[in-house]
Amino acid sequence: MKIKVAKVLSLLTLLVFVITLTGCKPEVGPNEQTTTTTTEDYTDLSFRDAKGNNGMVASASAHASKIGLDVLENGGNAFEAAVAISFALGVAEPNGSGMGGGGYLVGYDAQKGELVAYDYREFVGGAGTIQQYNSNEELDYGIKSIGVPMMVDGMLTVFENHGSGELTLEDLLSPSIELAENGFEIDKTLANVISDSWGKLSLYSDISYPIYTSDGFSPLQVGDVLKNPDLANTMRKIVEQGKDVFYTGEIAQAIVDTIQDGGGYITMEDMARGKDLTRKLTPVMGTYKGYDIISMPPTSSGGTTVIEMLNLLEVYSNTVQEVSELEHNSLEYLHLLATLQQIAYGDKRQYIFDPAFVPVPIAGLTSKSYAAERFELYDPNQAVVLRDAGRGWGNPRAHQSGDDLTYPLEAAYDENVDEHHSTTHYTVVDKYGNIVSSTHTINYFFGSGTFVEGTGMVLNNQLSGFSVRPTSNSRVEPYKKPLSHMTPTIVMKDGNPFAAVGSPGSMRIVGTVMQTIVNLIDFEMDIQEAINANRIYCYAANSPEESSGLKLIHVESGISEEIRTSLEEMGYEVEVHGSEETENRSLYFGGVQGITFDSETGELHGGADPRRDGKALGY
Repeated sequence: MKIKVAKVLSLLTLLVFVITLTGCKPEVGPNEQTTTTTTEDYTDLSFRDAKGNNGMVASASAHASKIGLDVLENGGNAFEAAVAISFALGVAEPNGSGMGGGGYLVGYDAQKGELVAYDYREFVGGAGTIQQYNSNEELDYGIKSIGVPMMVDGMLTVFENHGSGELTLEDLLSPSIELAENGFEIDKTLANVISDSWGKLSLYSDISYPIYTSDGFSPLQVGDVLKNPDLANTMRKIVEQGKDVFYTGEIAQAIVDTIQDGGGYITMEDMARGKDLTRKLTPVMGTYKGYDIISMPPTSSGGTTVIEMLNLLEVYSNTVQEVSELEHNSLEYLHLLATLQQIAYGDKRQYIFDPAFVPVPIAGLTSKSYAAERFELYDPNQAVVLRDAGRGWGNPRAHQSGDDLTYPLEAAYDENVDEHHSTTHYTVVDKYGNIVSSTHTINYFFGSGTFVEGTGMVLNNQLSGFSVRPTSNSRVEPYKKPLSHMTPTIVMKDGNPFAAVGSPGSMRIVGTVMQTIVNLIDFEMDIQEAINANRIYCYAANSPEESSGLKLIHVESGISEEIRTSLEEMGYEVEVHGSEETENRSLYFGGVQGITFDSETGELHGGADPRRDGKALGY
């Protein structure tokens, strides 16, 4: 049975897949690559992918992937593994996520027969008015950039709603507690981030230095051991006392004291508001060439925007040429990707905000008719600078009915264009047919740089997505959630799972997820090939007062110099990321962690991104 757009799956939707996954399956052949879970080799990053038939985890840390896989092998489900992985990533990749932040989760609960989306995004404290801020910089950095952290509420809510009943919270968090207590050897990506963030870590040197230095004054290096016993103790308290200790108890008090002592305004009342605030939502849905796209609705812009991008690409296939007939990463293909990114990102900046404050025309933005109208901007011969022409967005409201969607204020499409490459993503599948795709963040690497003494946590700077301009729909307001680009996504075909993917990378997330999906569908790559392939990003058009007519396009250095020159001749200003040292890839373009499904054999193939310390493990 095929999924219908905007309709939650019934239990029968994955019945074929579940029967296949749990029934008789062929043995993996002797020449097929598989992973083992011994402590000697699970951290081996000389290869990233894995194959298995019962369960699979792909994350940005081998340690987190191993902890998640152990949950699956011990009978836990994908949602329980997700909880374990989330806390483990806070230990093993503390620069990108953790209890001081928040995130999103898109999943399929096979037992309940439903697709779910969870929004546990941080929010502005009750006193967070424009009058609190003198400039946008105070929203970007420092003590006033912190939103109320929601990761703990989100993960414990997921556990409450989807736990199997066989495992306890202690079962799920104990491995992360042990990892934080005993430590682990760090790899190159984390070592580089610690070094690059040393100025931020120095802001709270009396708290951060004991964690991130071995000699008291210089950053940890590759192979050094990172320990965080305070973080282990914080997790122990959560195991013992649940959400209460984090949102109304001693951890909440420590967070509030740190923020208020530094001149911030978050209160105990704000922290208490975060408890049980996480809600189960219906994912946003679309289709691409017969595949069903299930992704995150607002407050994330990711799902809506990736569907619009794929709709635009489908228009090209229907009216110009099949995308699959183009050479991958050829000039024609990259120009096409750049144009549709420019169009969809412009719509995102204009129309998607926290829906509790601003109505969002999701149906219009994801409609096929709107994509056909917007695709008229495509010029096969030259770059299209939309803002210069006053065409940075369309009118999606004309493509939906029954909604009174008014926009009394301005959008903030030209403000605070967040270009950081932080955040993290993981994907999990179990033998019962459950699927989880989840993206977490503390925003910039090491967030606000604000460490809470005695907890081992660093707090987010999530309010960077807001504006101090009173006429903007993105203005900072009490209890408002900042817009996100995170795009945890599940792809289905004829009612069976096809892929589950996601990525970090700020605004590049949407384009990165879109390119990965197209690599899988149109270019028939396997998951690791789709992840490894070079990427581009294009949104930063000139403002209306600029007249150069150039459009900035970011490309990885694996894109040939010949094609880069041709892009410049088309009117692009090309910025190159990566080098031979990084295998012509760049952390700037995120870190996809994904899993694909073979519905005939039941085989799972996990892929992990070499742009980070990603690792897939399965059994």
